[in-house]
Amino acid sequence: MKTPHFSGSKLPPASEYALIIGAGATAAMSMAAQQVAVATLPVTTLVALGLLNRYRLDQRLQDSEPGGPTLEEATPKQAPAAPQRVTAQPRPDAISARPQAATTPTTSARFSDQRAYIHDTLAKKLQAKTDFAAVQRASLQKLGAVLQQARQEQTLSLEDVYQRTFIQPYTLRAIETGNLQQLPEPFYIRAFIQKYASALGLEGATLAADFPMS
Repeated sequence: MKTPHFSGSKLPPASEYALIIGAGATAAMSMAAQQVAVATLPVTTLVALGLLNRYRLDQRLQDSEPGGPTLEEATPKQAPAAPQRVTAQPRPDAISARPQAATTPTTSARFSDQRAYIHDTLAKKLQAKTDFAAVQRASLQKLGAVLQQARQEQTLSLEDVYQRTFIQPYTLRAIETGNLQQLPEPFYIRAFIQKYASALGLEGATLAADFPMS
């Protein structure tokens, strides 16, 4: 008997023949379980049963294999992404989003306010000093007139008073005329007035206290 050969099988003919005989024996044993005697079956029947089982096995294998392309073939290959070029220039929208610096010159305005405050303070101090100097000048002129009148009543010259007080004649003359520019500090002016008045027999401490110092 010629061994049948399936076109789709990849086994050699001897292996296919052994597989067919084995399949027929298996089918026969199954039929023996159904109370059919194996000995009564001829070889042709065993071959027919083996071919039938082999045909069924091949059909199951073909059905279990996927008919379409594989997963790797079905998945489209994506081209590798091109590397992004990084530039040092920022984007226009990023530049516009940056907070703009304040254009108001706050620093110069602050310095201008400070200069104005300093000028106002100095102006006030100078004005107060000028006013106080005017008060001192008026008081000195009044005291100088009293001392000059007392000296003249006693027929004393400035040189005579200098001999008594050791105060220079130009200083005594500045006291009588109320000339502050030719006199030292207010403390010394008050001391000169007291000594000058005491030399003329007047209340030196009382007259000197009328001259303002501050």
